[in-house]
Amino acid sequence: MWKYLALLVHILLLGYISLIYYQSSVINGMKAQDGHRSLGLQPPADRLVVFLIDGLRAESLYRNKWNVLPNLKHLFMDHGLIGISHGSAPTESRPGHISIFGGFQEDAAAALRNFKRNPSVFDTVFNRTMGASWAWGSKSVLQFLKYLPNHEMYLDMHTESELTGNKFTHKLLHSKVRKFLAGSFDNSTLPSVYLVDFDSLVGNETVLKPNSDEFLKALNSTETVINQLYNLFEQYFGDQRTVYLLTSDHGMTDNGDHGEDSLFEIEMPFIFWGAGIERLESPFKDIYAAKTNGTPMQFQELKQEQLAPLMSALIGLPPPLNNRATLVMGMMNVSRTYEAHSMYLNARQILAQVEQVLNKQERSYIWKWLPRFERLDRHRIAHFHEQILTQIQSGCLNEAILCSQRMIHSALECLEYYRLYYRIPLVVACMLTYLGWFYYLLAKQGRAEHEPTRGWFTIANLILLLIELLVALTCVLHSVPCSTSFYLLVPVPMWALALREQGLQYSCMRAPLIQLAWIGAAVVLFIATYFFKPLIALGYLIVVCANNGHAFTRAPRLRFWLWVAVVALLTGFTVKRPDFGCNSIVLLFLSMLVTILRPLLMNERHACRVWLSNGSALLLATYLAYERLSKNEINCVLQGAAWFYVLYAFISIPYSNTKTPRRRVQLILFNLSTVYTLLSVSYESIFMQLLCTEFLLGMQVDTGKKNWTDSEDSEGVEDEAKPDKSLSSEDHINKIYRYAVLILVYAYFSMIGTGNLLDISAFDTSFAHIFVSDCSTVLIFLLYTLKVMIPLIIIMSSLCAFRAYVRHNLCGIFICLFLICDVLCLYFFFFVRNSGSWRTVRESLSQQLIAHGVPMLLAAFSFIPNLLLSAIPLTMLPMLNWKKDVKMTQLGQSQV
Repeated sequence: MWKYLALLVHILLLGYISLIYYQSSVINGMKAQDGHRSLGLQPPADRLVVFLIDGLRAESLYRNKWNVLPNLKHLFMDHGLIGISHGSAPTESRPGHISIFGGFQEDAAAALRNFKRNPSVFDTVFNRTMGASWAWGSKSVLQFLKYLPNHEMYLDMHTESELTGNKFTHKLLHSKVRKFLAGSFDNSTLPSVYLVDFDSLVGNETVLKPNSDEFLKALNSTETVINQLYNLFEQYFGDQRTVYLLTSDHGMTDNGDHGEDSLFEIEMPFIFWGAGIERLESPFKDIYAAKTNGTPMQFQELKQEQLAPLMSALIGLPPPLNNRATLVMGMMNVSRTYEAHSMYLNARQILAQVEQVLNKQERSYIWKWLPRFERLDRHRIAHFHEQILTQIQSGCLNEAILCSQRMIHSALECLEYYRLYYRIPLVVACMLTYLGWFYYLLAKQGRAEHEPTRGWFTIANLILLLIELLVALTCVLHSVPCSTSFYLLVPVPMWALALREQGLQYSCMRAPLIQLAWIGAAVVLFIATYFFKPLIALGYLIVVCANNGHAFTRAPRLRFWLWVAVVALLTGFTVKRPDFGCNSIVLLFLSMLVTILRPLLMNERHACRVWLSNGSALLLATYLAYERLSKNEINCVLQGAAWFYVLYAFISIPYSNTKTPRRRVQLILFNLSTVYTLLSVSYESIFMQLLCTEFLLGMQVDTGKKNWTDSEDSEGVEDEAKPDKSLSSEDHINKIYRYAVLILVYAYFSMIGTGNLLDISAFDTSFAHIFVSDCSTVLIFLLYTLKVMIPLIIIMSSLCAFRAYVRHNLCGIFICLFLICDVLCLYFFFFVRNSGSWRTVRESLSQQLIAHGVPMLLAAFSFIPNLLLSAIPLTMLPMLNWKKDVKMTQLGQSQV
């Protein structure tokens, strides 16, 4: 029963992380501000055309005297506003587009969805044009625009199939834009926005490196198309009322990578030209001076999200509703009055978000007695509106602009303050929940199995009930959101359960110093091996040698040297991280050969049907792997056969005729190794079989008995026939922690062998194609979970078969396992990242998921070893009940 509670507690702890670090900060419910035309101001431009080149960094465009832009070079240098926009990590396509057109950095909640989907509804420049927006580009980039509010935007999105035969995507875009302008469409709605999104310079080929000749050639071809489209727009409208922008969503490193926060990845070019652009004279930026040989160009700098309010002001639109960027002054060829009104609109729009937040806070009945942001309230906001209007009317335009800028700064601080308003209470509640869960585990470990627990009606529970009522009343009076209120109320029930589990004794912890030493040493080991990769092999070597220390005190035998060789091979395998061979058909076929030869080399004896079923499954896997790598459609009948074998491999084990623990464990290893090979794409199966073989050999050499090679009728090897009840409390604690750490080390090490633990981006889902044609997220997760758990099922089955102490103290071992993992979770809790480099965000998230997931999966799959080790002969099935003299046997008992 306590395992279900453990599952619930870990789900709640993950909920704390989601609520604290990945809560959406996008504010909705505001009304759009009036545009410049509504205020009687004529904007400098009627339409905006944006040319967006994916992955173009500033250094690639501005170096070498602009030789990559022969057609537009003089236009930009003589009439353009040239600058560098500074983005922020993660430097991905969707966050870059949101910064440019939405005016804010990607929401932290999007990190849970790989920055690919909308975590919440937000506003952009396109929504303010009342349907006069058009976009051309790749579906993979622009599809998020389909889900924007008040979607009235024309989207012409191409897919990869449309690029077949088109080496360069810009040629396809040019054809589509030309056909659109040649047709009939309503161009009378003003203002209007046109986006031409070059999602990549080269079609569906590999990404080019920025310093390569192929990249420069492709960029030059793209520039030619941009020049043609510019002339096309000018000829079509012909009123000199169009402003143009050339920019990029993110940059690239010299290797063609992006997603991090290096200088080349976060510095993108922006070039404005056309109507309403002010040609500025300023010093040249030193970073590119040497590469341009002192060419007299003028660079401006701004944040990438500042492009949104600037584009809006150029065509007379109010800033997007969710914009949090400040309008840059001096870049528009407009009057000072127009700039003052534009900055005031920018301030009004951000203050509208503040007012929406204050509306939620002021619903509280106890608002006056709780902490508030004192530097900005409704009175100051009203005073600002009066002051700014007076300054504009009296002609004090510079003072009005400065006042608006100061108000924007205060408003942004206010929004950040209330975004983190409930973070400290939630962190405190999370810590109390962790401590209550630790107390529960220690109390359960210290209480005897049949000792009665405490009742619910105690003084301590009464105090906890009063605290819970007080917290609930505060949440109701303060109108705290339901999700936040729920998690603020969780710690009290957790502590009530913990105090009840303590039992009638006041001592809830046996051998506290020993337990603290075990937990601390294990946590330090896992943290060190996680952050310092070379220590992984050293940690594994130390734990394995310490666990099988008795083997070094006996005279060495052949089995001992074989075990040493396998340990050395696994250690070297981890030192030299096997990043090679990803999705390698050669290594996959080699792993299939190892799967069928390993039982022969280890002198295992299996029934003919076992060899036949596993051999047939490996032959089927060979054909399916070839079809998968050839990208051919796999027959559904063969996929059904693969599913059938997976089920047969598990179900046939408890109904086999194996009569000893050793034979049963060998059958488990053979069948599950074959299943694991079906789920592999490269070397993983070889690593898993070596690891499980090393574990079994380690138990043999550590025990040092001879009957591992006895006849089939022998019972097998156990270190004791029954648990030693004479163990002291300290010895008992040492022993259960020893097995808990051993299971965790092998669990961690087996995941490393899959190549996906340390780098979550290396996760390869292609193995699922031999089971399902259209892989869904749920099926992939289930298959990958099975793949991760197979080595642990084998190891736990071996422990239960050959160690009576493990069988009788499995609950205590799992409690120690949860204690170690949850202390690890608590450590990683303070290092969760929800912004910055995508790799860093994913790693911090994967730390929590792995630390929470491993004990939950082990507890959830703990019934499988008992099921596989149950001794029900195949001839006892109802359809084969023709042998009346065969009796059911229990594992560990011999048959004569």
